Amino acid sequence: MAVQTLYEVHTLKGGSWAVDSTYPDRDGAIEVAKSLHGEKQFQAVKVVKDTYDPATGQGKEIVVFDTTSKVGRDKPAPAAAEAPAPTPPGAAAVLNPAPAAKKRPHKGTNTKSDYAMAIKVTLLLVLILGGGLGAIFLLHNAGGFFQKMF
Repeated sequence: MAVQTLYEVHTLKGGSWAVDSTYPDRDGAIEVAKSLHGEKQFQAVKVVKDTYDPATGQGKEIVVFDTTSKVGRDKPAPAAAEAPAPTPPGAAAVLNPAPAAKKRPHKGTNTKSDYAMAIKVTLLLVLILGGGLGAIFLLHNAGGFFQKMF
């Protein structure tokens, strides 16, 4: 079996790190990490390259992007940040994403507020459209009224 590589986007909030999302490619993960860092809702964001060799049962994690340091914020972290992590034999299923890895939304998802926002936007658009059509109708009828007067 081939070595499996996965890029994890980690976020720091309230003093604890959490895996936000995983990606099969480095550039996509770094792009999402930069976007999350720009939103200012996390204290820091980092991308960890996670490799797993099923033949040996060994895993290795390397930080490839990190916003916790003030120097070189947009530069990938140096290779010295390598930290091999022992991986249990049963971890292959966890580290083996489907060929088309699912990308979780990078923003904190709250489906109730998303639906509420969609309903508000829809109602606002219907109101604007109805007001515009009503104004056109009134102007058209007012024109006929003024023609009758003169």
